[in-house]
Amino acid sequence: MKSRKINRFMPVITYAAVLLFILSAFSAGSLKAQTNNKQKPVFNISAGLTSMYDDNILKYSDKYIDRFLNNEDEGRFHIRTYDDVVISPELEMSTSYRFIRKLNTTFTAGYRFTSYMINSNKSRSYINLGLRQYFTRKASIKISWDYIPDFYVRHFRDDDWVSIYGYTPETFKPFSFAKESYGAEVMYTFFKNTRAKLIFDYASYYYNAHFTEYDCNNSAWELNIRQTLYKGLKAEAGYTFTTSVAKGSDEPGEIRQYSDDSDGSFEEDAFLIRILWDLPEFQKHRHTLDVKTEFSKRYSTTEKSAVLDPLHAGRVDKNIALNVNYSLEITKTVGLAFFYNWYSRNARSMAEENSQYVSEEKDYGQSQIGISVTYSMKY
Repeated sequence: MKSRKINRFMPVITYAAVLLFILSAFSAGSLKAQTNNKQKPVFNISAGLTSMYDDNILKYSDKYIDRFLNNEDEGRFHIRTYDDVVISPELEMSTSYRFIRKLNTTFTAGYRFTSYMINSNKSRSYINLGLRQYFTRKASIKISWDYIPDFYVRHFRDDDWVSIYGYTPETFKPFSFAKESYGAEVMYTFFKNTRAKLIFDYASYYYNAHFTEYDCNNSAWELNIRQTLYKGLKAEAGYTFTTSVAKGSDEPGEIRQYSDDSDGSFEEDAFLIRILWDLPEFQKHRHTLDVKTEFSKRYSTTEKSAVLDPLHAGRVDKNIALNVNYSLEITKTVGLAFFYNWYSRNARSMAEENSQYVSEEKDYGQSQIGISVTYSMKY
């Protein structure tokens, strides 16, 4: 197991210091902006802090949770606990201009650091930039860029090392990636209370040196419709189709279809249903309930045989997610939210001889419960 290192928490300490400076420096200006109803805000800062408990940080199946608890598989588990407390500070800034016929052009930038209190090797950062341009009061287009520098998944055996050293602890290597994605969104409101979005996202995953065969490019198309049912109550439905093309080889000159490496290519259908309810005011405080559920079915598209790639050939994953969020406006600048997330994956293989193996490797359940606080300033 890797020992906990204090320098992994330096971004949290630095962020806290910057956050305190920002709050103290601009709180007076924020109060002034609130009292001037005629002045439209053109610059926004939102600082938040989220804390949650995650009961399965590596998305382990029951098989591997039992092995971890029994101190089996030496070299596999580079964690101290399979659950953890997670702290996530974040900062978002936006500024609006009116370049086209007095219609808003909005630039956004955000940063979030996710810190695992016990298993610091899971900590990571996230950066995003966005630009939205309105062309009418009801129509806009947005482009965005997102980046995750390093995301540690967990340790797996590297087959290339197994062929040299056999099934020894040294053949377990970290499985991690960097992710860069670009997005484009068209949003339009029609029939007064119906909002539609068409979203395209292109993402590239770059895995570390031990697992370059998993490098891939993902393309996703999403159609999302939100309808106001009556005042304060909205319903939302969405469908996303994703294709992923993996490299599927790790040596120069190899062809994906004929290599001896895993091929993680897939296609996925995902469906979303969401309810947003602005509850009756509580002692003059606004509060809302947001309930979202997603179901997806992912089909492996590898052309490799069930013998050559037993983990992917013929594999079908069924994923379910449930997210419940209750938010309360404490003041005009401070918000509080409580949330619960539940995730489940059921994996099977159409190759009967591998179905049980795939299930034991990839089935998992995960629950998260937490609280978040946000402080928003407008100028």
